[in-house]
Amino acid sequence: MNSVNFKVKALVAVLAAGMLAGAASAQTVQGGGATLPEKFYKGIFASGNVIGSWTYLGTGSGTGKKAFLTNNASLFNTTGNVHFAGSDSALSAADLTTYEPNKAAFGPVIQIPAVLTSVTLPYKRAGVTQVNLTNDQVCKVFSNQITTWGGILGNGDTTPIRVVYRSDSSGTTELLATYLKEACPASYGFTKSSTFTAVVAGIPGGLPANWVAANGSSGVKTALETDGSFSYLSPDYDYAPNDASKVAKINGQLPTNISIPDSVVPPGNTGTLDPKNQLNWVPGYVLPATAGPRAKYPIYGTTNLLINQCYADGVGATTVGGAVKDFVTKLNNGGYDSLISQHQFVKLPASWLNAIKSVFITGDSNGLNIGNASVCNGKGRPS
Repeated sequence: MNSVNFKVKALVAVLAAGMLAGAASAQTVQGGGATLPEKFYKGIFASGNVIGSWTYLGTGSGTGKKAFLTNNASLFNTTGNVHFAGSDSALSAADLTTYEPNKAAFGPVIQIPAVLTSVTLPYKRAGVTQVNLTNDQVCKVFSNQITTWGGILGNGDTTPIRVVYRSDSSGTTELLATYLKEACPASYGFTKSSTFTAVVAGIPGGLPANWVAANGSSGVKTALETDGSFSYLSPDYDYAPNDASKVAKINGQLPTNISIPDSVVPPGNTGTLDPKNQLNWVPGYVLPATAGPRAKYPIYGTTNLLINQCYADGVGATTVGGAVKDFVTKLNNGGYDSLISQHQFVKLPASWLNAIKSVFITGDSNGLNIGNASVCNGKGRPS
């Protein structure tokens, strides 16, 4: 009888352990933010090549940053904790101030570029199968100095250009603004912002009546179905960057031809930028040449990943922290390369990948690696 009881108790213990292990391995990693990489991230999560169950809600970069920095899951229409965010809008000093109340308990924030992206200029005009703009023409369209399709096509088409812009706080808008500020005369009044109305606040008389606001990348895509439309959009929303019949060239270059210049080096032991400053981990923008062998498509940047160095449950195989570190590792070592290409993004150059690996994954003298036992002792983002 005692033998039977022992076997029953042993079986119960095994089943209980299995249930606990299953619960641990099924940890849900919650995030959201930028709509530009939304399909890419969801494609990774759907592939099964992640630890645990991951969620991502496209809200725009501004809301994504706010949700992550304040750990406010309600901004992602859920409960619990926010474990990561996607943002094409780089962290600012003001953002780090917003995070400050959580820093002592949660540990340092990490911001790393995930992939290189173009911002395409999709268009729809009946009978038009190719648009090739100069920097000057792009500047004049977004400053309302070129107002008709004939103005960019060089013909008599008087159809008004119906500019579709993001109504939400958008990193895609910020990438466009970065280009406009560098490429256009200062007199045009462009400012760098994630809010489009702020970017073009210099237009005399305000926004034209025929310009249309749309929420998120999907909203822009829907609004583009109207003839005469012209907009800006991530390369992952059915406007392939290699399709000149749907997206404009700039200076003869399609959005497939982008790169981070060699002169833009990452922080770390080989560079002069302090790796402990999160603001240094987004590659600086350089306006490309317009002709010759160095000519590139000029509206580009990175979509960035916001995570924590420390997670309350550590970085073991069945923890949220472990799942996040595994995700960053695979993103860095080629585990998601096929999906990067499939979603029309470009892999980071080796110099940046090596720096991210050294500083945040394997760890070096900077002590910034995810789950660093000394830094994370007694602190971590709630799981």
